[in-house]
Amino acid sequence: MIKINLLPREEIKTAPDIKREVSIIFLLYILLALIGAYFVMSINSQKTSLKKELQSLQIELAKYQDIQKKLTDLKKQKKIIEQKIKVVSALEKERKKVIEILNALTANFLVNKMWFEEVTLEGNQLSIKGIALGNETVAEFMERLKKTPYFQLVELIKTEKKKIAELSLTKFTLKCSVSVIGGKA
Repeated sequence: MIKINLLPREEIKTAPDIKREVSIIFLLYILLALIGAYFVMSINSQKTSLKKELQSLQIELAKYQDIQKKLTDLKKQKKIIEQKIKVVSALEKERKKVIEILNALTANFLVNKMWFEEVTLEGNQLSIKGIALGNETVAEFMERLKKTPYFQLVELIKTEKKKIAELSLTKFTLKCSVSVIGGKA
């Protein structure tokens, strides 16, 4: 069989241009592959730098968490100390109140005629148990307490005769309210 080329010569020259187009397409694929490789490498380097930054931030966060824990512990301790200060100041006020009440009692005390066995302060209620030479001494002591601005509603709860060392004495129990005047008891 015989082959005859019926194509004009100019068209025959275009056939070698297909090789050139194929090589250009091949070069374009290579260029795209290189660009893709560049982007992959760039993303990987960004990824590793971000991982390092994340690790450093996590270390820094751990430091701050320790500081935060210490801060909450200090706040708890501060709250406890503030409560203790409140208790101490309340006790200090009560101590001063008790001292002032005892000073007021001793100012009205009848020397050599009576003595106290028990003095109890619960809130603003004062209870006094003692022994006196007689009912007149107890009555005089009650009148003296009523005249002071510290004691109100002085009441005699009970009296009873008691013999101590061959002496006939009167055992008594009084109750009264303690008033606060100008911040003082």
